[in-house]
Amino acid sequence: MTVALARPGYREFETETADRIFARLAPHIPSAPIDEPRPITSKEEQENFAQYLIAGAAHDSYIVQVIGRAIANLVPDDLHLQLFLSRQLGDDGAHAQYSRDRVLRLLGYDPINEIKRQVQEHWDFFGDLSTRSLFGFLAFEFHYELHIVAGLLVNKRLTKINDPKTSNFVAQRILPDETEHRIGVIDWWRNQYGKISGSQKAELIAQIIELDNEGQKRRNAYLKNYWKINQVALATGEVKEQPAIYDAWRKEILSYVLDIPVDQLPQLVSVND
Repeated sequence: MTVALARPGYREFETETADRIFARLAPHIPSAPIDEPRPITSKEEQENFAQYLIAGAAHDSYIVQVIGRAIANLVPDDLHLQLFLSRQLGDDGAHAQYSRDRVLRLLGYDPINEIKRQVQEHWDFFGDLSTRSLFGFLAFEFHYELHIVAGLLVNKRLTKINDPKTSNFVAQRILPDETEHRIGVIDWWRNQYGKISGSQKAELIAQIIELDNEGQKRRNAYLKNYWKINQVALATGEVKEQPAIYDAWRKEILSYVLDIPVDQLPQLVSVND
């Protein structure tokens, strides 16, 4: 992470790639909501939105726990990387705490026990992959920071219901933070990747793809359930193209990070596998 290699053009890459994927796979989906999302108006909608917040808090809390272990056990002597990871840990902790507090405000109870239960589910299905090796941790970062953007893109275009306070927090805090996390992960990888050449590079790419595929297998059932939570809470409706959008986005991310044309990537596990 000595040089911010990913910064030039990365934001443009996200926008251009998203537009291209939607134009090809779901041209009927608008580039932004046709109407401004309306605020929550019923107890049922509050409960649905709370479940969405709790799932997000569990996702963020799992990131906090994994990064804490990674700093201590995987990169104990790499201060440069530790400083980036400490920001990521703090940001995601703040995001999780916001969601916890917002559920308390909306429904009148502290959801910490449900958040803890769902965090354990992340450990159960993704588990040791995130902490058993440095490249396993990289696969964790790819899945929990980069690949999930596909779902965010769907939500951005189709959301019909939202909580104004949360929308403001997302715009002012979460989106800028998460963009920096994605850039930081890519910078870290490219600084490591740039030091390797020839057959070693090919072997490393094969290893990364293998671990990323393992991560995909582990997350498939979770992702489909999480998408349903989003669809209900945000009133996006079922998006039949979502698996194809996700797979296409993941291919583009791996192509960008590994500097391999999409059509030259090895076989990838699909979210439908």
